[in-house]
Amino acid sequence: PNTLPSSTMLLALPSSASLVTTTPAAIRPVLRPRAQLLATRTALGPADLVSEPTSTASGSAAFSWEANWYPVMPTSYADPVRPNGFTLLGKHLVLWKSADGWACVEDACPHRLAPLSTGRVTEEGTLMCRFHGWRFDGAGNCVEVPNADAGSAASLCGAPETCATSYPVQEVSGLLWVWPEAGLEGLGRSLLEEPAALGSGAQDWVMTVPPVSYESMVENSMDPSHAPHLHEGTFAASDMVPLTDYSAPAEPLGDEGFTVAHGGYTTKNDGMKATRTFRSPSFVDVNYELPSGKQQNFQLFFVPSTPFETRVITGLGLPQLPAWLPKRELLADLLHAFFFSRSALWRFNDQDRLVMQGQDRNQAADPDRRQAAWDVATPSDTGVSTFRKWLAEVGGGGPFASSGAAASLPTTQEEVSRWNVHGKHCPSCRRALALLEGTQAALGKMALFAAVAAAALAVAGRLASGIVATAAAVALSAGSRWAVGGRAAFFGMERELWLPQVYAR
Repeated sequence: PNTLPSSTMLLALPSSASLVTTTPAAIRPVLRPRAQLLATRTALGPADLVSEPTSTASGSAAFSWEANWYPVMPTSYADPVRPNGFTLLGKHLVLWKSADGWACVEDACPHRLAPLSTGRVTEEGTLMCRFHGWRFDGAGNCVEVPNADAGSAASLCGAPETCATSYPVQEVSGLLWVWPEAGLEGLGRSLLEEPAALGSGAQDWVMTVPPVSYESMVENSMDPSHAPHLHEGTFAASDMVPLTDYSAPAEPLGDEGFTVAHGGYTTKNDGMKATRTFRSPSFVDVNYELPSGKQQNFQLFFVPSTPFETRVITGLGLPQLPAWLPKRELLADLLHAFFFSRSALWRFNDQDRLVMQGQDRNQAADPDRRQAAWDVATPSDTGVSTFRKWLAEVGGGGPFASSGAAASLPTTQEEVSRWNVHGKHCPSCRRALALLEGTQAALGKMALFAAVAAAALAVAGRLASGIVATAAAVALSAGSRWAVGGRAAFFGMERELWLPQVYAR
């Protein structure tokens, strides 16, 4: 579904990219430069591993949500010395850095189905289950059963029943991609396809995981006209310009996605030329050409985790601190935490989230209910209508439409922890949190020491020194409280913004 022109494929998979396919060791290639990737494709004969695709009623090959590459996290977000658990298309999976590179298996030990994401990565690069110590290599093969005797260990490790289900992994443009289709057919198809085009290439990626459906997230990215009404404070309804210039692509829509084009929707961008490209299954590329001639590009990935949770990966292209700057990583972490603790940023996100959660709740209560926008109630609904048409005609109704699982209704709470949505996934935020907690503890101990010293000095009659020590204790205590407040300001406020605050000017 994501076969690209050769020139685009070269951009999407630079020579520095690495591909690690996690299939049984006998056929599992370790692929790094592009030349080796192409050579291995020829050697393995991936077409021989893939059966004829099923067809739709119209005769075209059926779109498969599993048979695609998905970016599951920025490489910088993945801990190389620990297992990294995540959910993709309802599958619980785990990534880790094996001896051969990044590897991915089902987050379930075959022994007792304990989550392997709670395990640890050994010095040899194997993934050890925390429950009973079973170890797995990057192909998912069991390589050690600690409680087995020497005679049975070999047969246990060689049995298919003791292998962890593995999935192909690829690292491209600073992102880790997983092909969520297991088995030889999954391997064959993964070798024939490329990740979605990334436009300008590598970015500084930021990931959030909001409790919102994939469908609502993609629709929102195709609906620019909501901004003046929904995002109070950033925009104003009085600045709205009717979005009448919104063109749909030619039909029929194909597996690869579509591109729509539109004009301005506020007085600030009236007259611009914009395109929004949906590259299946998860990439949205937005390009603005403003009347001033300025170009703007926004790259977004919407990766379906569960029916009501989506991994959103955004390319920000933020300026980098100079390499010569002392404590560069520390300063970068603090700047990142400061940026993401701004109330205006979270208010903007919450304005979207609360509306989309409400949409999900209402749609889940009556899945067959049609939204007027799906039939182009106004020209500004063209993007939403086109995506819904693609879902219905090509995408089989959506990533979870055929799962058969009864999805629970999405949360309707107004309070969603910033830590759960972003902080716990982000290495910069985790490091900043550790710094704040360490600072809080150190200042608290110093404040206690200064208070004791002040009391001792007062008893000894050294009032002047006692006053200085008291002032120091007060200042240190205030600093400790500041650290507590800084932690709450980003890593989980005692109370997040509530509805009137989210939509207040």
